[in-house]
Amino acid sequence: MEGDALTQNGDILPSNIRWPIILDRPPEVVWAGIGLHGIRSLERYHLPDLWSLHLYTYSALLRLEDMQIPIRPGFAGIVPANTPIQYHFGGPSQHLFVHFRCASSESVATAETSIPSMQDLGSDFDRIYADLEYVVSSQDKLPHFKTARFWNVLNELAERHQKRLPVPSSHHPAVRRAVAQIALRLGEPLTVAGIASEVEVSYSYLGRLFQEAFGTTVVGYIRTQRVRRAEHLLRHSTLPIKAIAALVGLGDLQFFNKVIRRELGMSPRQIRKMD
Repeated sequence: MEGDALTQNGDILPSNIRWPIILDRPPEVVWAGIGLHGIRSLERYHLPDLWSLHLYTYSALLRLEDMQIPIRPGFAGIVPANTPIQYHFGGPSQHLFVHFRCASSESVATAETSIPSMQDLGSDFDRIYADLEYVVSSQDKLPHFKTARFWNVLNELAERHQKRLPVPSSHHPAVRRAVAQIALRLGEPLTVAGIASEVEVSYSYLGRLFQEAFGTTVVGYIRTQRVRRAEHLLRHSTLPIKAIAALVGLGDLQFFNKVIRRELGMSPRQIRKMD
């Protein structure tokens, strides 16, 4: 197939298998959980009105019409609604899944993007897995936060091959680990000393590494990421501004308004009205 991609695991994925999907509005998470499969070597599925996203921690084979797509640990797979599929397992296999609804590709054609049927997440797998674990654990509470977290994951999966990854592999391992921790816990209180301890380097050394990698301090990097995520949610979600402030770790609304106005030159309400 044209444009086939070699993954980090040495498998060839047909990169032209991309599904049209609408991501300018939040998806509806219908069910999320951890599934245990492989009791039978062959399993068939068909969800007439639900999409499915899976994060895999095992090796298997997915058959989609006349195509065979390998599954390996660290892969993310997505299947549109009303698509019959077959799984061929080699034994007990556990994965994290989300079943969801999104806008029809016919309804807003100008807003349509596409998302790969299968992709290797590499070093980002643990971070994205943790995001979906949050979706699973918050099913019966904090629905806005669950929706926002899952929406961010879908957008990242759609954009991974269209932009430069934020943490190139050439960066120091401590930087990659610190960035993953920051992305995972952006809504929590974060300290440079705490992050340095988690990635097993000194406070001052982590600061030097961030200056070399990003041209800013660790605190400056965290602030930038919080502002970027807040701007995205203000523009592309209907979450209450107070909820967005909490989700990005700037829970005091007055402080949130001050930071956004200082960094972006507009108030949160003005940014929300731009589109």
